[in-house]
Amino acid sequence: MKRNENEFAVVAVGASAGGPSALEQVLSKIPEGLRAAFVISQHMPNGFTKAFAERLAEISKLNVKEAEDGHVIRTGDVLIAPAGYNMGISRGGRIQLRKAEVTGPSPSIDTMMQSVADAYGSRSIGVLLTGMLTDGVVGMKAIKDRGGVTIVQDEASSVVYGMPKAALEAGAANYVAAISDIPNKIVIALTITNGRKNS
Repeated sequence: MKRNENEFAVVAVGASAGGPSALEQVLSKIPEGLRAAFVISQHMPNGFTKAFAERLAEISKLNVKEAEDGHVIRTGDVLIAPAGYNMGISRGGRIQLRKAEVTGPSPSIDTMMQSVADAYGSRSIGVLLTGMLTDGVVGMKAIKDRGGVTIVQDEASSVVYGMPKAALEAGAANYVAAISDIPNKIVIALTITNGRKNS
């Protein structure tokens, strides 16, 4: 049976320097039973994302694992983009992995978030955590422009205030929050987005 695109929201989370600790803080506080799936792109070298996903699975109540090409996302999923690959989501809700180019940070946050915006429209939530440079700014803007909700980590709790600052300066953020408050902000955003039809 074809997946109903309006069944649940998708939370796209991007992080770079300082991200592993930040993601642990967020995912350990996300409750079970939310009508949502999470996709995560954390800039990380080859060979580390599988172990990282396993570590997150130990501290989270959700179904955390490294993403596989062709997987159909479901509520409760937390899918980590494999190092060396850029992750997207098709309009049918399938994970699409493509070998990342040598240049530029990977897995690409922009690629992931733009695909979520295209597939889920106003039922998208973008979260941009600590990290350098500007990856994720274009994707956050795409989610915001489609009527989704966007959240960036604040300067005080960021290890590197690069990506969140760039998104804020680009007008791509609806909310700014300390890392300790981001789980609550996500839950609030989900109550908004799950009441919408996809657009």
